[in-house]
Amino acid sequence: MEDSQRKHAGSKGFRALENAKQDIAYNHYLNSFVKLEDRRYLPNDNIIHQLVPLRVAVGTSVMTPTQFNEEHVSPLGTRFYFSDHNVTNDPLTMALLKREKLNATKTISCIYPQTIVFVSTRDSKGFNISGYIDLEHSLCRYKTAGSKSHPWADIFAGRRRLEPNQHDLSFINWSNGRVFSNDSDNYKVIPDAVKGLCFAHKGDGSMISIEKYITEEHPLCKFIESPKHGSTVVYDHYIRRKM
Repeated sequence: MEDSQRKHAGSKGFRALENAKQDIAYNHYLNSFVKLEDRRYLPNDNIIHQLVPLRVAVGTSVMTPTQFNEEHVSPLGTRFYFSDHNVTNDPLTMALLKREKLNATKTISCIYPQTIVFVSTRDSKGFNISGYIDLEHSLCRYKTAGSKSHPWADIFAGRRRLEPNQHDLSFINWSNGRVFSNDSDNYKVIPDAVKGLCFAHKGDGSMISIEKYITEEHPLCKFIESPKHGSTVVYDHYIRRKM
């Protein structure tokens, strides 16, 4: 009897802990929509969170706690593919879906690319930002670590925009001139005084003069103007030899 009671109490404690973790994660999600002026006039977080769905930009929807827990709490796993599910019909979204499985294979072939996505848009505060995203690296991080990467579930569902950030290959906030760069699983960032920003592929050693390619409209660059995501360029690097 006592053992049964202890197990029941332990089960309740575990569920309470998981619920607390989910509440914290959902609050972080809501905070991603909150602007500085919101906190100036509404110091209470509970009130701010209640008003989030009413104050977000037109075309952006906010998930309910149930939707958020289904999308973000449990890692999706590397065998999950968004292309196997219904997604929003957006030019950029559809282009990325075509490349999702091909990028995931990392196979030496003329049909398996390692895609870099350039995005120039405005952030939630209205500031101009731009950056380069390693598609495979970012998707893998999201599927294995949940909300620590770009919110791909929301992006493919049409609820959020794809916004580069300081954790991507390269990122610049044009309002303050701050620039960030990071190596990814597939690319090493190499600034060049003559060629501009370059990426060296870690698998085959190719040097990609990405800024030059975009300026000269390289044949492997696909320029996409998205109503939701802004001006974007998708560059496909095809792996030459075994990684």
